[in-house]
Amino acid sequence: MMTKDDILQGLNEPQKQAVTAAAVPLLVVAGPGTGKTLTIVRRIAWLVHQGVNPANILAVTFTNRAAREMSERTGALLGDQTRDVFIGTFHLLGLRILRETLGSDLTLLGREEQTDLLKPLVGDSSRKARTAAERISRIKNGAEKADKETRGLMERYQTALRDRKAFDFDDLILTPVELLADPAVLSRYRNRFRYLIIDEYQDINPLQYRLIKLIAEDGGGLCAVGDPDQAIYAFRGSDLRNFLDFEQDFPKARRITLSENYRSSGAIVQASGSMIRNNRARLDKNVNAVRDQGARLTVLSLPDEQDEAAAIAGEIEGRMGGTSHYRIYTGAGTGSQDGSYGFSDFAVIYRTNAQAKVIEEAFNAAGIPCQVLGRGGTRQNKERDEMIAYLRSVIGEDGPGTLVDGNADKLLTLADQYDPRADAVALMTMHMAKGLEFRVVFIAGAEDGLVPYTLMKEVCDIEEERRLFYVGMTRAKDELFLLHSRIRFLYGRKLTPEPSLFLGEIPSELKDNKLVPDRKKKQSENAQMGLF
Repeated sequence: MMTKDDILQGLNEPQKQAVTAAAVPLLVVAGPGTGKTLTIVRRIAWLVHQGVNPANILAVTFTNRAAREMSERTGALLGDQTRDVFIGTFHLLGLRILRETLGSDLTLLGREEQTDLLKPLVGDSSRKARTAAERISRIKNGAEKADKETRGLMERYQTALRDRKAFDFDDLILTPVELLADPAVLSRYRNRFRYLIIDEYQDINPLQYRLIKLIAEDGGGLCAVGDPDQAIYAFRGSDLRNFLDFEQDFPKARRITLSENYRSSGAIVQASGSMIRNNRARLDKNVNAVRDQGARLTVLSLPDEQDEAAAIAGEIEGRMGGTSHYRIYTGAGTGSQDGSYGFSDFAVIYRTNAQAKVIEEAFNAAGIPCQVLGRGGTRQNKERDEMIAYLRSVIGEDGPGTLVDGNADKLLTLADQYDPRADAVALMTMHMAKGLEFRVVFIAGAEDGLVPYTLMKEVCDIEEERRLFYVGMTRAKDELFLLHSRIRFLYGRKLTPEPSLFLGEIPSELKDNKLVPDRKKKQSENAQMGLF
C-alpha cells in the first residue's frame, strides 16, 4: 500500500507544497530542470492517496512522448489504477470526447488528405491548398481572424468534411468545444474530470484555453504547470498571456514556484538566467543550481559552417576517446577522453532545419552516428510503433486498422520520433529540443539572422526568440557550446553575420570566447615567385 511518505520522499519544500496543495486554482511555475514531471506524477498519486477516484483525474501535456513518460512514472506508484487516469495530449483528449459523444464511426484526415480535399476548392493547386490548410488551422485555433474570402472557403471546406463524416486535426479541439455547449455533455465531463493538471500551460492556444475553462469551471480543481520563459509556440497560436493572467482569470489562485534546478551546472543556470531576464513579459523567478558550478560556457567563433560542423565533430570525438584532424590543427578541444561518454550524451541544436545537412555530412565523414529528428529511420519507426500502441491504450482501441493506427501521423509530432535509446548524437531544431536534456549541447548558428531569426520573415518577436534560445541553452547538463560563423552559406546566399545579440547578454565571467582563425588561402600554382 502506497503511503504518504512514499509520495513525498525526495521532494524539496516547494515540490511538497505543489503536490499536497488543496483543490484551489493552482499555478506551479516550474523553471527548467526543477522536477516538473516528478511533481505532476506525485500530485496525481497524492490525489489518489487522499481518496480521489483515478477516473476523476485529467492530466494533459503537449507531446505523446511526455505523456507516455508521465503515464509510466505514475504507473510505478499507482499500478493498475493508472489506467483510469487520463494522461494524454489535448488532441488525444479531444479524440476521446468525439468518440464518446458522436460514436466510433469517425474519419480523421491527415495533412495530405486535407490538402487533397482543399485542392478543388482553390483551383487544383497543391501549393495553394497547403497554404489554405495552414490558414484554416490558425483560424480554427483562434490565432487569426478570417476575412470574407477565407470564410467562404472554410464553409465549403467544412461542408466537404461533413459529407465524408470526417474531421481534420484541429477539429479534435474545436468540435469538442462545440459539443460542450450542450449542458448535458458539459455536465458529464465536469463530473468526470474534477481534477485537471495542465502541463506546459504557457503553450496553450485560445481554443485549448476555452476547452480547459469549460471543463474546469471556476478552476477549483485546476493545476496549471509551466514556465513562461519557455513559451515558444506563438507561431502556432499559443498565447503567453494565458499563463501570465492565470491569477486574474482565477482570483482565488495560489502560486508556487519551483526554483531548484537539478539538471544543469551552476554556470549554465546562471548564464541562461542572466540572458532571459532581458525579457519583460515574464514572471520573475530565481532558478538556483543544486549542482556545482561546472565548466564555463564555450563561445566559439569559426570561419564558416563547414568549420562549425568540424568543430562539433572534433569535440565529440575527443570525448569519445578519438582524435580528429580538427583538434590536432586547432588545439580547441577541451573535453575529457576518459571514455565515459556515449553518443547519446550529445545533441546539436539549431534554429532551422536547413543547418542540419552540413553537420550530418561532417558526422558521416567522422564515423559519428546521429539521428536527425523528423528524418525517420528504423529505430525511429520502432519508437513510432510503440507510441501508437500507447495511443491505442489511452483511447481504448486495440488492434491494427483502428482510428489511431490509421491516423497516427497529426496525432504524433516530430518530437515523438526521438529515440532516447539510440546510441547516436541527436540533431534537432530548438523547437524540437524542448523537454529533452543532454550532457553536452552544441547550439550551432548563434548569430544574427538565425538567432534571433530574421532571414525569411519581416517581423521578429525578439522576446520569443530569446525564450527559444533559453530553451536551447537549458537542455545542457554539463557543458554548453555556442558556435557562430563569420561566413555562412544558407538558402543560396553568402552571409557575413554578426554574433547573436544573445551572446552579449551572457556575463563574461561565465563564458570562454575562442576564435578559430580563417584558413590560409593556397598560393596559386601559376603565380610568379618573387625575388624576396
